[in-house]
Amino acid sequence: MKNFELLFLILGNFLAVCLSLQSNNTSTQHLQDERISALERSLQKYDNMLHNLCEDYKKEPVMFYAIIKNRRFDLQKDSTVVFEELVINKGHHYNQNSGIFVAPKSGIYLFSWTVSTETTGYIIAELVIENNVISSTGNTDTNGGYQSASMTALGRMEKNDHAFIRTTGFGTTNSFRSQDNYPQSSFLGVLISNEL
Repeated sequence: MKNFELLFLILGNFLAVCLSLQSNNTSTQHLQDERISALERSLQKYDNMLHNLCEDYKKEPVMFYAIIKNRRFDLQKDSTVVFEELVINKGHHYNQNSGIFVAPKSGIYLFSWTVSTETTGYIIAELVIENNVISSTGNTDTNGGYQSASMTALGRMEKNDHAFIRTTGFGTTNSFRSQDNYPQSSFLGVLISNEL
């Protein structure tokens, strides 16, 4: 009889352990299922956000290209250069009267500009985003002829940040010449990457 009691005791303990393990496996499986569902919902949310950003970009491209047309003039140091002749202004975020571009959305923008001068003049201009100088270019060769200098730069902008080209603090007077059949001064910008 003792053998049967011992056998029942062992079987009872074994069954209790099995039931406990099954219960733990069920709760572990349930927890894993909940976590997987939460991850799937998050992925779907981010996929929708990315899709919406791509659709916004397709609907509303942000780009401008403006030139200085048929003009000769001088600007003092630290002066904003106004490129008044619009060639392209998708989104209308470049102001041809002030020379300032206002970012409609946060992201990475590509800017490129060319400044042109002649004879004994010099010219140095810089890209400024929210009072931070990003890069500069220019020509200080005063030996005559027609010279131009160009630069391309990337800059991160937040929505409503301002970007513009201005003369640097070098020297006093920057001489611009921008006419047909000669090098022309120009400024362009393109949103190349929206930020989430």
